[in-house]
Amino acid sequence: MRKNRLLLLGLILIGLSLAWPVHYFFSQMNKPESEQHLAELDKLAGDMLALTKRGDVEGARGKLDRLAELFPNQTLPTRIRLDSLNAVTQSILAARQIYTSAQVPEEQLLWHATQVRVAIDALSHVHQPMWKGYYASFANQMENLLHAALERDSGEFRAQFEENYRLYLAIRPAMSVQLHEGQMERISAVYQLLQKEMRKEQTDWQAIRELLRDLYGLMQLAFLGEDRNTAAILMQPRSPLLLIISITAMVSLALAYVAWKKYAADRTQAV
Repeated sequence: MRKNRLLLLGLILIGLSLAWPVHYFFSQMNKPESEQHLAELDKLAGDMLALTKRGDVEGARGKLDRLAELFPNQTLPTRIRLDSLNAVTQSILAARQIYTSAQVPEEQLLWHATQVRVAIDALSHVHQPMWKGYYASFANQMENLLHAALERDSGEFRAQFEENYRLYLAIRPAMSVQLHEGQMERISAVYQLLQKEMRKEQTDWQAIRELLRDLYGLMQLAFLGEDRNTAAILMQPRSPLLLIISITAMVSLALAYVAWKKYAADRTQAV
């Protein structure tokens, strides 16, 4: 019986070691063609940003041209709203216009490259998109805006607002891909109200502070959302942990049956 137990343990370990390679193999086989094409777009966008950071504008332009050529014919694996699709398309077109212009500041090139990069990333990375990595920067800017509003410092407030709004515009196409239309409309509405308040001859700092609090609440919900249930993660069809558990259970049941049959046969022989 000890030998049978060792055999059972060994086969379980083998099953566990094979679970991940088997999962990876079948996931690649079953991967829709649209996802493979999207991965190509994601790589092109990543290469474009990396080349821009290195100062290779010509190389980055080549990647962007290829991206612009492929994107209109891309069948997306998930449905997105028409306005979101247009936002991503416009970010690519705007970037191409900048990259073909002469004497463009490096900062402007990086801004457009980043906008395209995070927008393409949002199409394929639903759970950990790049745009959510800007939460710390946004939160810091909001703190500076609130401080300037409390101090009633118009010059500092305008400078901080321009920086914050520029960040929002950079990630807005990516946000539009993943957020509900109502969320995007509420965020845009608050920004418009802030701009309206800033154009007034007499600044209403109380109204501005209230709008900033509204904006911060909306953006916190957008960036952080709700915590996902661990059980829901485990029950995802492609969860490797679920696959490992399933394989282990099947191997254990099969080996338990074999061990029981052998035990029954040994008892029969003993009688």
